Amino acid sequence: MVIRPSSKQFFWLFLIVGTFLAIFLWINDYFSHQIFIEELGRQISLCSESSKQCEYQKLIDYPSDRLNANQAKIVELSFLIAGYFDYMIKTLKILVIFILIGSLPALKDIYNEIRSRLNLNR
Repeated sequence: MVIRPSSKQFFWLFLIVGTFLAIFLWINDYFSHQIFIEELGRQISLCSESSKQCEYQKLIDYPSDRLNANQAKIVELSFLIAGYFDYMIKTLKILVIFILIGSLPALKDIYNEIRSRLNLNR
């Protein structure tokens, strides 16, 4: 099998760019998650001091127009914290897409090699 050097370079370029992008996004998501957790604790303590309803499960059922700013912030932060694992999976999917894009020229070379060998055998 002959894979052109430019195909290999294209693969390595996309692998390196995708890896650095994924690392950057994972670090960003991790630190954002930590900030969201701290802010949620702060918002819950502020809500408790004002003697308002602060339980997340009950706040979801409330209509959004009945929530004060603090309660709305608690709901929003809770959704962001709950979606942390999904963000990590999306970042992994981005990395896999970069690897697949980088593999396309090599796959094309392999396809052309197989096709030419089949034509020679005829």
